[in-house]
Parts: sequence; C-alpha cells; structure tokens
Amino acid sequence: MVYEKKRIFGLSIKLHDMRKFAIIILSLTVGIPVFCQMRGYKADFHLSEKHFCDTIDIEYKDGQVYVPVTMNGQRKWFNLDTGSSQGMVYLGASIGYWTELGNVVSRDANGLADTVKVVRMPDFRLSHLTVSGYVASMTARRPVKANYDAIIGFDLFHKGICAKIDVRHKRLILTDNRHAFDREQGYTLKYKLKWFVPYILVSPFMRHVDEVLFDTGAKQLYTMNKESFDRHAYKSKNVESQVEGRAQGHLAIGVHGTEERSEVAFLHLDRLKWDEFSFTDVRAITTQGTSRIGGSILQYGTVIINPFERRLTFAPYNGKDSVRVGNRQLGVAFTPHKGRAGVGLIFEKSAAYQAGLREGDIILKIDGRTIPTFQDFLNFRLTENQCHVFTVFSRNGKMREVAVEAEQ
Repeated sequence: MVYEKKRIFGLSIKLHDMRKFAIIILSLTVGIPVFCQMRGYKADFHLSEKHFCDTIDIEYKDGQVYVPVTMNGQRKWFNLDTGSSQGMVYLGASIGYWTELGNVVSRDANGLADTVKVVRMPDFRLSHLTVSGYVASMTARRPVKANYDAIIGFDLFHKGICAKIDVRHKRLILTDNRHAFDREQGYTLKYKLKWFVPYILVSPFMRHVDEVLFDTGAKQLYTMNKESFDRHAYKSKNVESQVEGRAQGHLAIGVHGTEERSEVAFLHLDRLKWDEFSFTDVRAITTQGTSRIGGSILQYGTVIINPFERRLTFAPYNGKDSVRVGNRQLGVAFTPHKGRAGVGLIFEKSAAYQAGLREGDIILKIDGRTIPTFQDFLNFRLTENQCHVFTVFSRNGKMREVAVEAEQ
C-alpha cells in the first residue's frame, strides 16, 4: 500500500472596473494525502553511487524548484515536490518508454475516486548520479501551465540523501553524508513523516502552533487548514483580529474533480514563526486540505533536509531573525464549472467584488472571443497594461461586461 498526495490548481485574478488590477497565477496543493491501494509492484529505486556530494544547477520560478535530469539522452526538467511521497508523470509526457506496474484505485482529497496507472520510469541521471527504477503514478490531469516533464518526490531524500536548496545561487547540493551540513547555521525544526512526507510545527498566532506539510510543490508561503484555523479562533480573540474577511466558495481542483463549496477565511498574519524566526506581514487563506509551508519560503533563505535526523533547517539570506513578506491577498480564484471557467471564490474587499464580479459567474468571452472551456481560459494571452473585456454570465441569468487592465 502506498500513499500519495494529489495536487490542486486555480487561477487567481484581481479585477477593476475600468481600473488597473493585478493578474496572479495561484497554484495550490491539496494537503490531505490520498490513500491508494496498490498491488503488484514495489515502490523502490536504486542510486548508482555511494559516498558522493554533488552540486546541481537548478531553476526557481513562481515559487517552484526545477531540477534538470538526463533521460534517454535528452534533458528533462523535474519539479522538486517535497509534498509528494513519490514521483508523478502526466499522460502524454515526453519521458520516453516506461514499464507499467499496475493500476491504482485512488481517492483524491475532494473525496472522488478513479483508477490511475503506476509506472516505473526510465533510468535518468541527476548530475553524476544515476537513478534506476524510479516509480511514479500517472495522471491525465496536467497542472495549470506546467512547464516540466515530471515530479520527483520526497522519496529522493527518504532514500538517505541530505540536501541543501539554495535558490539565490541556483543550486541543489545532494549528498549521502549525514554529517555534511552539521556546521550550517539556521533555524531547525524536527519533522515527522506522515504518509511518507514531512510535517513540522509552526506558529501562525501567539501561543498557537499548527502542524504543516513542508511542501515545495505548493507556491504559497503558508496556507492553513480551515478546521485547524477554527480550533485556534475558538480559543483566542487574537486569531480573529487577523482575519481580513470570509467568503463561501471553492478554489481546489483535485485530480478527479473540484472540492466542495465551503467557507474560506482570508488571513493577514502579524507573524508566522519557524522556530525562532519570524515571517511578518503575511497574507494567507484557509483551505480544506492540510496546512502547509510552500516553495515561496525559498525566496527568503536556504533549506537543508536531513532525513537521518529528520530535521529541516532554514537559514535566512538576510542573516536576521525576521523578514517582512508583504504579499498580496488573493482576489479571485477561477475554477472549472461544467467544463467552463467560473468564479470559484472572491474576496469581498477586492476590487473585483467592488466592480460587481460574484462567485458563480461564468466566463463566456474575453475581448469578444468565445471561451468555451477552462483550458481555453488558461490559454488566453492577457497582455500586460492592456484592457481586456470579460463577458460573464451570472447565477441570476444576467450577462455583463467587466473591463480588465492586466498587470503581470
């Protein structure tokens, strides 16, 4: 039996009625790992070397880490996703041949079930290291605007590899020497493995701790499980004072469908603490999935993963004990609705809401061009500083237009 985590994706947009707004891509990750019953294969792989230390040039874009590998003589890019217990590939991915190991009856975080394949990927080289027999699940749902070939999960480290992720210098250091980073300074947290992925304790509010998944596959610095938030809010007025607003809606798209409509809280945290280090002025939202720390943390410092001691060490680039984040709040999340793009969630304090956009609105056209599917919506090129006209159909049966000036 294997557990694996499924991903969710949304598109967030801030709108103005004939005024400037910002367009932001929002990609979230469902935090509740998915229980999968698998038969007929062993989730294992092999490394070609021992007693090694390798430095790999990486790319870091939109809060995601991309690692180059060589497969079948060709260069590929893998998304380094610590929130995934093992690899994942997408139907039609250009990874060459693979060996099918069986099928998986999986239930995603939205409670929907389907059958997906499990495959053994071709051998690939990770710098000087050859990885053989790497196992991945295969899904037909490709992430929003994914620009990589496959996912490599936390099993890479669980195999016995320590790592230092340094996006400022665009490098990933891998070694099987458990003491290689012992002299590195930073703020260290012990992690627990649940469903074969790392969970740590952080503090979003004074005298409160939250168990979070360390998930570089998620872009946001922090998202909080709604049930966890409700428990904290019940105990302290200090928690409620850091809520900017609430709304009904959904923004999570699981592997097999969209999450149920529910309440979302929009948070503006005074500080988020990792050990004794504080991220200040942090905006976040609640989700139905697990709480998580995402790949955006890598903007602010290096992270060392030590699977032998089960430790994560964050070392801030500024050398101080705090950093101001000052990120923008989510305005609108677009999700599929009967195949089309719809407003899944909207923040009532956003310019979009003030302009009249509402949850449940369906996008019919942009600049007079029909948008028949959600994928067409994702593929539409919005030009920076150019006004675009959105034609929407509301739940009350009315159509209206909203003028949009895009800012990438």
